[in-house]
Amino acid sequence: MNMSNKWKFFWIASFTTVVFFQACGLHSWEELFVSTTDEKKMGREFDSLVRIKHKDVMSAGEELFVPQNDAQQELYDYYKERGKEIVNAIDKKDIEALLPGEKLCRNSDTQSEKVKCTKDNFFEFKIIKSSQLNAFAVPGGYVYFYTEILKQDNKNKNGFRSESELMSVLGHEVGHVVLHHSRESIVKQAAAAGVISILLGDGIGAILASLGANFWLLGNSQDNEAEADVKGFEYTNKIGISSEGLSDFFSRGLKSYDPSTGKCDEKKESSVLDAFSTHPPSCERVNSNRKRMEAAKQDFPKDRPGKKFTDLVKAAGI
Repeated sequence: MNMSNKWKFFWIASFTTVVFFQACGLHSWEELFVSTTDEKKMGREFDSLVRIKHKDVMSAGEELFVPQNDAQQELYDYYKERGKEIVNAIDKKDIEALLPGEKLCRNSDTQSEKVKCTKDNFFEFKIIKSSQLNAFAVPGGYVYFYTEILKQDNKNKNGFRSESELMSVLGHEVGHVVLHHSRESIVKQAAAAGVISILLGDGIGAILASLGANFWLLGNSQDNEAEADVKGFEYTNKIGISSEGLSDFFSRGLKSYDPSTGKCDEKKESSVLDAFSTHPPSCERVNSNRKRMEAAKQDFPKDRPGKKFTDLVKAAGI
């Protein structure tokens, strides 16, 4: 094949691929294996296991947080409202790429029947009572924050200290969903073994058995974490709250971080950490976020007017 014919072949193949994806309503090649309908189904089934405290997804003593008084209800409502703010900041095309065409959405807190997925009911923001410092998201728009990450007291020095930290990490987790990172991981791990159709056919149980019970609780790839950081920045910047919370949270405890400048010395990071951590080195995340803030000339508050997030957490006594 001469050079001219190679270019013809390239353009014909490219055009055919674009037409195919558009005709099928696909947004990426992974969707050939795991559709948005599959993602919603997996997320809903995972959430059902969380609600019954199944040992495959919940550690001993963990359970969904259910407000027991007015102060706890106020905190829970605040948390979900901040989640809605993030969702409203998502680009229209990204939202459209998430929503399945079938009637698969359901707010498990208030509804028993399935309804059509929309921007307003696709995401669900929940809290898990746990001593672990963690937050994660699963396909289909289910986002979970552990109580330990929300609070800071004499025992826990690493919890959130501002609304900016809460919003930045919320944006980061929503970013994972928007970017279909779990689908990407599932396709890479399961399709390589040629069993993905079997797994999806058998539901969440088969996926947990094959990929590991803690599949969605494990770290994402370094590239995925960096991409989610960028999405989180986009959302907080659009909302009008400081994105510095991401740097504040991930820099906590780093000796190489200088809070006066907001910068971190990457040369002091452990080479072992750089090579083997499932998350990008903390200094890299801190500095990348700082550069994004400087480029955007961001000058937003870490806490907006009204009741402070940290005060709500203390009043709730979680």
